[in-house]
Amino acid sequence: MGIILLADDQRDSRARLQGLLEGQGFAVIAASSLGMAVPLAKSDPPDLAFLNISRSREEGWTVCRDIRRLCPKAKILLSVEGGPTEHDVALGREAGADEVIPEVRSLEQVSRFLEAASAGHSLTCPECQSVFRLQQMPVPGSRVEAQCPDCHFLIGVMSQGQETVTLDAPFVGRPKILVVEDTKFFRAYLTDLLVGAGFDVVTAQDGVEALEYLSGECPDLVITDVLMPRMHGFDLCRKIKDRPETASVPVIMMTQVYTRMHNEKEARGVLGADDYITKPFQPSDLLTRIWRFLPYTL
Repeated sequence: MGIILLADDQRDSRARLQGLLEGQGFAVIAASSLGMAVPLAKSDPPDLAFLNISRSREEGWTVCRDIRRLCPKAKILLSVEGGPTEHDVALGREAGADEVIPEVRSLEQVSRFLEAASAGHSLTCPECQSVFRLQQMPVPGSRVEAQCPDCHFLIGVMSQGQETVTLDAPFVGRPKILVVEDTKFFRAYLTDLLVGAGFDVVTAQDGVEALEYLSGECPDLVITDVLMPRMHGFDLCRKIKDRPETASVPVIMMTQVYTRMHNEKEARGVLGADDYITKPFQPSDLLTRIWRFLPYTL
């Protein structure tokens, strides 16, 4: 999960935003002043930086420039209480900020930046088994591709949006798996893995989209991420198990954030999840878990 640097000298607003972000599973590094932000960014480079510059615009521009120099790939948001002026926006952009916005009071205001901050995933290469951190990388045709730095195996090819992916000559009895994952790259990674193993795959970008699909179709198994926008994976699992027409569909939950034993106990005991796996995982481990629920001959 991405690291977020939060610098705000106003205690109440800092605590409120930190609580919102940590409640969604983000790792938050909080600074009580702008002056603390640069050394923190240097020691632990963030994926996203929130800087409240309401009380010190000039210092804010300077800190923004320093963080941009130290962390060229990070997203930087500058917030101004009451809303920024056109002059604030111009100077913020000049300093390297991605956007200058009013004080953040809800995650919906910055959802696209949070998605970018959580784009990095530690994955296991299915070819050489090395574990490495990846960022989603667009290639022509709205497709996603990445290459293992060790063996150069190409992972993940899939267009945007919900779609069904099958082999060229599907036969009767091929199990269909619904993959629910908000990060485009990891959707592609799972799709390649599962299609290569002989499954039909349909994908959804979040729980809301998954429920829309489930209202008309019933897959043989659901694999869902836990931390997603619009609908948490726990809520999606609960809804699947509460509906008579989908209650018997096995649900495998996967997470890189909720890794403690009590999280798994809640998922299995309270929500009815059939299995729970922590990222990164070995491809063979995931397939073994799937075959426990789908005893088909592929």
